[in-house]
Amino acid sequence: MTEEPLKDQRTQILSGVVATLLEDLKSGAGDKDRRRQVEEWMRTLAEKYPEFHIESGLRDYYLAEAERLRADFEKAAELTEKLALGRSIEGFLDRAADYAKRIAEK
Repeated sequence: MTEEPLKDQRTQILSGVVATLLEDLKSGAGDKDRRRQVEEWMRTLAEKYPEFHIESGLRDYYLAEAERLRADFEKAAELTEKLALGRSIEGFLDRAADYAKRIAEK
């Protein structure tokens, strides 16, 4: 097998994996720790494979995570819990804005 078809096959296989994992992140699949592990790997892959448009997927994930936390915020009764959730929401929105800026610069 020559180098080019092997690279194409590798890219095709990996792009399917990336697309599935980004959709899982966005939908909130798995627990928080697993999502964080996937997020870290996606950030690494975003630099290595810009053609996969991982930044867009991460931006969408951060926005979806902020929405999920906002729903938890509405249900929270204690001020301490609301404060922690509010800070987390801000963090996710900041990361989404960072990725939106990166995407716009390209």
